[in-house]
Parts: sequence; structure tokens; C-alpha cells
Amino acid sequence: MRCWIAVFCALFVTHLFAQEKKDYPTFECRWAAGPIKIDGKADEAAWQQAQLIDNFGLPWLKDEARKAKTATKARLLWDRDNLYFFADLEDHDLFADLTQHDDRTWLNDVFELFFRPDENKPPYYEFQVNAAGTMLDIYFQRKGVPFEQAKSDGEFHWQAAVARRGTLDNRTDRDEGWSVEGRFPWDDFARTGGRPADGDVWRFALCRYDYTLNEKPETSTIAPLSQPSFHLLEDYARLKFVGMKTGADTRPGIPTQAFVTTSKVVGSPDPPLPYRPVRAFPNLKLSFPIALDRIPNSNQLLIIVQDKSYGPAAVLRVIDDPSTEQAESVLTIPDKGTAYGIAFHPRFADNGYLYVGWNGPVGGGPKRTIVTRYTMDRATFALDAESALEIISWESNGHNGGDLEFGLDGMLYVTSGDGTSDSDTNLRGQDLSQLTSKVLRIDVDHPAAGKQYSVPADNPFVGTNGIVPETWAYGLRNPWRITVDPRTGHIWVGNNGQDLWEQVYFVRKADNFGWSVYEGSHIFYANRKLGPQPLALPPPSIITARPAR
Repeated sequence: MRCWIAVFCALFVTHLFAQEKKDYPTFECRWAAGPIKIDGKADEAAWQQAQLIDNFGLPWLKDEARKAKTATKARLLWDRDNLYFFADLEDHDLFADLTQHDDRTWLNDVFELFFRPDENKPPYYEFQVNAAGTMLDIYFQRKGVPFEQAKSDGEFHWQAAVARRGTLDNRTDRDEGWSVEGRFPWDDFARTGGRPADGDVWRFALCRYDYTLNEKPETSTIAPLSQPSFHLLEDYARLKFVGMKTGADTRPGIPTQAFVTTSKVVGSPDPPLPYRPVRAFPNLKLSFPIALDRIPNSNQLLIIVQDKSYGPAAVLRVIDDPSTEQAESVLTIPDKGTAYGIAFHPRFADNGYLYVGWNGPVGGGPKRTIVTRYTMDRATFALDAESALEIISWESNGHNGGDLEFGLDGMLYVTSGDGTSDSDTNLRGQDLSQLTSKVLRIDVDHPAAGKQYSVPADNPFVGTNGIVPETWAYGLRNPWRITVDPRTGHIWVGNNGQDLWEQVYFVRKADNFGWSVYEGSHIFYANRKLGPQPLALPPPSIITARPAR
């Protein structure tokens, strides 16, 4: 028995090492040292510096893997504005009869490019040009999205030109081949971070279909695909972007000057400020702290903590002293839920009211984001759990929002997310009829009949059919944090992005921040409908991009 176990372990380890050692070739996309005209010829000097990529074959045949019957030679270049490509394709039977953009061009002689900017994230791009010059462009948020859905997701502005050495309308003559040249502006890749940095590595595949009369088309690729599927992302080759280290930028209109290679500048556009984080309470051990707020006019702090990444949560009280070692639990969030924010009533000294934004239950029933009011003893700081009073709630199972603050106007501002776990599945971002995806503004001091709050008369959509009147602003994915400037009363929201962009918004009355048509300033689902309010784009200086590598 032990012998069989040993054999199994040996085979398993061998399999793991085989996976780790799988050959993923790395190709270079080199800097374009000069202008390139898109005419299908690639006769500019810049192309002479590009790496030749000509290993097109059928790798999924494994032991019988071979090169393609007809040769393909490709090259890639890049500069500040564009990613360039060129392919020369031997072809003795030119065939292309599809002329409509985004048609199924793989049913013709076609050259295909697949780019996955981050191998740890699902989005990738597919581009095709057939021998007639017809183009197909698709952004896939993840593998498996249906073709008809994916092809309408966003607009592209790339260019391509084809030069043919033969005829398309005569399948019986002998042709010589065709070539295709093109460029992608970096804006076409904005949803995954745009232009890469020198040294960045993408995953990619170059592929082609070659049709021959009365025969099945031959498919070939430069990537080591283990199956005959061009969407096998995990088997894509690597593409390293190599910048020009010396020399001049010779593009028209650009002053001739050498690239600086000795700069000591750190950061963009300014170096980081000389601040370093330090532990405020070095002796205090906390698990998953979520939020912290000071009890007004005291040296006591309330801290929301979780046992793990999602609930159960508790509210702890500590003394604001560097020597603090102990935290006292003052509230356990009901139903094993998690909490996101705490807000003290402007007249806390008189009424002892504090408000907690939380989400639950865990393990039973639909989850809701809830704002609950509690009463705290101002002398002992004990919180009365029996005083719990639900103020407002809505169904939410992911992207819950739940942070809250009182404005200088005395109104309570509450954040709500789109209520789903991925990509605004329920289409709440631009839905004004629900409480989700919004900053809500309510009056907790003058409740309306049957409620624990009222809607302020100066809310922007009061009296508008089809819009929940609590709405102050909308189009938010997961407004994780809200704060009010104590001097100006300005409202700021930190919003979690989906794939690439995080946002900080200055929130004004009736703003529409665009989710899920937009992620920050960038198109996310172009085929979804925006609400009636104009898009309130964040200034570029406060949009943060996650590194696309």
C-alpha cells in the first residue's frame, strides 16, 4: 500500500513540475523609432527593428505538432500613442466574402490578435482582420461571454489596411498571399489600464485561419495552446514591452532630443511625501479593523472589527492612548452580520444617539444593508443593544455600501452599493427606482408617518415619478467610505472600482457617476443606458489605476 502511495505522490509531483516548466515563449514588442503609415506594406525603417515572429504552428497536436503549411511572419511595435502590428501571410487561395464590421470574420482567411494585459485578471481583447480588410474587435470581461454580447461591449478606434497579392473573387487561380498592417491607440485598452510601462509583460496570441477550396481551414498560432481553441488564455505566450533607451523620437512635430536615462525622479508627477506609517497602538491586537470613530468630546474610540473577511463583526471601545492594550466589546452586530460605518448624531451630547451601517443576516434569508440607531450612555459609554431602532434598509447581497455621516446641514448621508457581487448583475447602477447605487440623504429628526425618517424637501428628485426621493447622487458601484469636510460641508466618497479603477468623488446634488456604463472615467458597459442626469466624471488627478501587471 505504501508503495502505491509513493508512486502516486511521485506522479503527482512530476505533473506539478511539468505544469511549472511548460514553455511559454516570450516575445518583444519594441519601441517604434520613427513614424509608421498604415498601408499594409510595413516599408518604414521602424519595422526593421521589430522582432520577427514566425513560429506559427499547430501545437495542440502534441507529439505530431508541426508548423503551418503556409508561412506567416508577424511583427509588433509600440510608442507613446499606439500599439502597431504587421503580418505577412502566404496564401495560395485567397478567400474573404464578409464585409460588415464585427461579422464572423473567422469564416474567412483572417489574421487574429489576442491580448490579455494582466494574466491574473480575466479581461482580454480579440481583434481580427480578414483578407478583404473587414475588422472584428471584442472586449471580453471574462472567458465564456457569448460572442453576440461581447462584440457590442464598447467602441474601438483602431485602424488596419490590407495589401493582397492575388484575387478574392477567383477561387481557382493561384494567389501569392496578403499582408495586413494596423495600429491600436492605447485608449482602446483603457479598461485594462491603457498603455503599458517599459518592461511590462502581457499575455498574447497571434493566430490565423487559412481557407482552401474543398478543404477544412488550417488554424495556426504562435502560442503553445494545448487545445485547438484560441481562447485558451492560460496557454498564451508572453509579450514584453521594450522601450527605446537612447536616441531620439523622430515622429513629425516632436522636437528631436535624447531620452533621459539618468533621472532620479520617483513618482508621478511628484515624488511621494516624506511620511511613513507608524502603529498608533503597538500593543493592541485587532482582527480585520474596518472603521474607527471618536466618541464626541472624549478620549474614547469605537472600532468596527470582523472575525474574518466578512463578519461576524463587533464594535469595540478603546482609550485613545498609545499604551492601550485592551479593547472592550460594546456591540455585537446582529445575525452574524458585518458593519461598515458609525456616525454620531450632531446632538449626541444630549441624546446619546449613534448610527451603525451594517449588512446581514449571514446564513439565512436575503441579506439587507441596514442603518440602525442605538443609544449610548454618555458617562459610562455603555451601549444599550435593546435600544436598536431600524431607520432605513434595502436588499443587498454584495457591494453593500453602508457607510454614513451627518452633514453640516444636520441630514444623514448614507451610501449604498449596487447590491451584487459582480459587474452590476441586477442593473442597479443607473436604476433610479431603487435605493441601491446611491448616496441617500434623509432627515432622522423629523420622521414621517410610519417611518423613522423623512425625505428633506430640497432633495433633488422629490416629486419626480420613478425616482426614490431619498436619492442625493447615484451611479456608484460600492461607495465604501463617505466623509464630510467639517469646514466646508463638502461630501466626499471613496468608491471601489470593478477591474482597474478606484475613484474618489466630490459629491454634489443630483450627480450621476456613471456606473455601470462607466467605471470612473472609462467605459465599462457601453451598451447599458445612462440615467437622465449628465455624467459627473471625476477629475483625472483623483482617479487611481491599479497596475495592469
